[in-house]
Amino acid sequence: MSRIILFCLAVSISGFTLLPETSPLTAAEPYYKGKTIRILVSSSPGGGTDSAGRLVARFLPKYLPGEPDIIIQNMPGGGGVVANNYFNSEAKPDGLTILQDSTSTVNNFVRGGDRVKYDPRKYKVIAGLSRLGSLFVIRNAVRERLTNRKAEPVVVGDSDGSRGWLAILLWGAEYIDWNVRFVYGYPGTGELVLALRQGEIDVWATGNTKLVKDLIRDDVVSVFATEEEERREDFPEVPTFLELLGNKQPTGVSWQAYQNFLGSPDLDKFIFAPEGTPDNLVALLKEGVSKTLKNPEVKKQGDRFFGAGWKSHSGEKIAKLIRENIEVPKEAKEFIRKMRKKYNLPLGDT
Repeated sequence: MSRIILFCLAVSISGFTLLPETSPLTAAEPYYKGKTIRILVSSSPGGGTDSAGRLVARFLPKYLPGEPDIIIQNMPGGGGVVANNYFNSEAKPDGLTILQDSTSTVNNFVRGGDRVKYDPRKYKVIAGLSRLGSLFVIRNAVRERLTNRKAEPVVVGDSDGSRGWLAILLWGAEYIDWNVRFVYGYPGTGELVLALRQGEIDVWATGNTKLVKDLIRDDVVSVFATEEEERREDFPEVPTFLELLGNKQPTGVSWQAYQNFLGSPDLDKFIFAPEGTPDNLVALLKEGVSKTLKNPEVKKQGDRFFGAGWKSHSGEKIAKLIRENIEVPKEAKEFIRKMRKKYNLPLGDT
């Protein structure tokens, strides 16, 4: 029986990568027999990225030759920057270290800065999954302040100020006078949920439907907007952001910048192998993760973690979306920078 070992480690290390001297598949017995795969998770325990990594870890061994053990190692910090810098410099391309990551990593790469020492386009993309779009919640006690510029601004909480869903709140403030200010620096989802419950922050967004329903059940928040283009079946009374914009929806560079900032809804959670990983190992990992995500029990547990409607994507599709997300036109990139500066979000070197 394969073992799954779970622990949390926060670390930031730089170094170099050693390439294997011989092909790891030259042995007669299954390559993964008696070995352990380490799945780095670029966030703290409890959030969507962590849930995705743990869901895959539980079922992946049975779909790899040799049924290896799995270790989950959380490496939070900087919206994925800490884990990616470590992964880029230290992870060997031997199929034994893979990275469970999220869109924040791509957004931070686009923003740039001296702290970013990786390029996600160079990784081997194994697979991805996406949830339904973000649900925007506000504490019931302050809901009226969102649209009242004479009142104290509602506080939007985030981990690092890089999430794609922040675009909706920025453009909401700019074009329909949402009364918001931004605070970032929370370690992860667990801390953000606690901050909501304690009234430390007022507004947050997440694709984790279960978390939102728990907060609604406890009469902490209500949902005031959704990310999708059409209303969701599970929240039919909640307007989309496009509905709320109405005839104030901008055009031209502003709208292009908004779409670039928000990103593709299919680019959500994904798994990388290091640059230089042999093609035959990449193929084994792709096949194993693909079979894992098609497992009926994984689908059932995924519905519980993420809400119905989540779906899996091939590594090829995710690699294409990452490239497209990075190739932001200069004018749109500058517009995003101006919006971030105006609303006191971190800039990077964009």
